[in-house]
Amino acid sequence: MSGGVSGGRTRRGPVRLTIVDDNPFIRDADGRVRPKAATFHRFAEAVVRAGPFGVARYVIPVRDARNGTGPDPRALGPVDESLLRIVPSAPFEGAAGYLMALPGMLRYNLPLLRRAVSGEHLVWIKLPASNGAAAALVADALGVARFSYVVGNVREVVGASPRSGPARVAALGAAALHDGIIGALTRTGPTVRLGAELFTSSFTAADLDQAGEGLVDPPASGGESSARGVTRLVWAGRMAPEKDLRTLLRAVTLLRAAGWPAQVTLIGDGPERSRLEAQARTLGISDAVTWLGYVGDRERYLAALRASDLFVLPSLSEGVPKVLVEAMACGLPVIASSAGAIPELLGGGRRGRLFRPGNEIDLAAAIRATAEDPAGLRRFRAAGVAWAADHTAERQAERLVAWMRTTFPNLPWPAEAPS
Repeated sequence: MSGGVSGGRTRRGPVRLTIVDDNPFIRDADGRVRPKAATFHRFAEAVVRAGPFGVARYVIPVRDARNGTGPDPRALGPVDESLLRIVPSAPFEGAAGYLMALPGMLRYNLPLLRRAVSGEHLVWIKLPASNGAAAALVADALGVARFSYVVGNVREVVGASPRSGPARVAALGAAALHDGIIGALTRTGPTVRLGAELFTSSFTAADLDQAGEGLVDPPASGGESSARGVTRLVWAGRMAPEKDLRTLLRAVTLLRAAGWPAQVTLIGDGPERSRLEAQARTLGISDAVTWLGYVGDRERYLAALRASDLFVLPSLSEGVPKVLVEAMACGLPVIASSAGAIPELLGGGRRGRLFRPGNEIDLAAAIRATAEDPAGLRRFRAAGVAWAADHTAERQAERLVAWMRTTFPNLPWPAEAPS
């Protein structure tokens, strides 16, 4: 892989921005760069469109597609290189791989970061990140303004993992290092900590219009699911221990045992899938679970959400889950655990129903109470759609650019147009 800053086909703006991200990307045989799973780059593109940046430098770990046969079929759409000029940093695999590769990564990435940051006005460091500390050191040495953008706590995620033995020790070590870096960077520079009003949204205004095409008001009584005799639940995300899908499957079992024929569609994949499939068989609810797998196509994903009655998020640990915004934008009433920033995101229960994390009895009761309340369904739907419309990627990008202007007033911002 060649290092350095790629040549520019697009004009830089009056404020020159470098973004440092840690999500893994792959380069196809045709040269296009795609994320393996995350969608942060979509929000980064929205920010560049919203601000006077022209094109931003985008420092990301990039690995060539295996066998040179084309794109990873699980990958999402490619990075828009008319907005983000890719600076490929050294890749790594997982928490243990991060620790093992750290010395080599620093040797490779420090000169690369110096070239990427040199001559810039502002560095946006998404944390946790393998290059977070190095990017901050380089920015400080070159006198370039920087800010930290904290999206989560690594130790919370690792703590919910079933790893044991040396693998767990390595993961906890990497988590401690990442969280220590986050603490140091937030103490020494401006910081954005994601919350309900400013977070990484990848749901665009166009997505909202598309999602709205299939929306209809729920029936005046009985609920759509009651009329059919089936409550269609849906979940989406990465199947990892901290998402606590085990509690969701147990809740479905309780509902069916009580004569309430719930079904659930699971959108996504991950390390927990085989264990969850085994749990569904043990509980005797395999016929009630649809394993849709990873869905990279946006239209198909939105259609799968709209085809359901309720969205359920049973996570034990969460930051600001973007999937809730997507579900609300599709008009789905939301039931979610009171973990992390979820209560704030749901307005303390005004935009969805909350339940105690890890409690299948509480979750089953919340599902049934929501499905049996047509007036409540309409309230949740109306409040959710309105809130999602004000928190699209475009609106969130505008908020972040406004924060940048306020926090770094001495940068060469062009005059704002009158409101």
